Amino acid sequence: MKKLFFLFLLAPAISLAQYVSAEFVVLNNGTDADYNQLEKVWKVYHQKSVDSGEKLGWSVWKRTAKENDGEGAAHYVIFNQFTSKAQRDKMMKGWSMSRATSIMKAGLKGKMSSRTIDNVVKKDNQIKKQVRQYELQVVDATPFVGGDLKKGDKMSYAAMTQKLDDYEQYESEVWKPMFEREILRNNFRWWGLTKIVNRNDSAYKKPTHLVWNIPVENGKPFMEDEDYMSRKMRSMMDDYREMSPGNELTLVYSTN
Repeated sequence: MKKLFFLFLLAPAISLAQYVSAEFVVLNNGTDADYNQLEKVWKVYHQKSVDSGEKLGWSVWKRTAKENDGEGAAHYVIFNQFTSKAQRDKMMKGWSMSRATSIMKAGLKGKMSSRTIDNVVKKDNQIKKQVRQYELQVVDATPFVGGDLKKGDKMSYAAMTQKLDDYEQYESEVWKPMFEREILRNNFRWWGLTKIVNRNDSAYKKPTHLVWNIPVENGKPFMEDEDYMSRKMRSMMDDYREMSPGNELTLVYSTN
């Protein structure tokens, strides 16, 4: 498997990706099984896209539902990882649905009929109620530790709205070192800060950044420095950004 350098979402692809497309998918009622069948078919295309060097990785994560979820709460999040915006733009320029479908049919030959694949793919608009897409530029991240991610692993994220011009510096100089220490304590595997650089019409307009972390199962309580400067810097976090409630994701599908 590829050993990459700097960000995102599967250990081989967590490290080289500098540009990420994130799709927050809201399903219509009763379509979860159909959605999973859809992604199993699409995985064939995405694996071919990774193998041919069009992108670094693809993965699907299921969001843990919360009691106060509204109608627009995402059920799944899909990530496509790239070395750069230029790589993504090049892939999209050459993309076509007919080519993607042909790749799926070739990869599933002998396992699923051509007609079945056509029917699965055509259900996309019936399955998905809304897709909020964000293009993310990596700002900063810790090293990724603990080996490759596997199905069932967890990741958390929170949306941030920047208030001060040096917000990114604040995250890098205050919170990143704290997570680096927690990684050494075997409480986390990774932390990353991404900036939203583009979004579709359905996407929420307010957030400016997304912050991510991958915890260790049954990790110890987060340890905070109690010196004056550390307490002071933590107390200033509301001055720097507005933070949404956190969310948990569970890995469901991924490319190799």
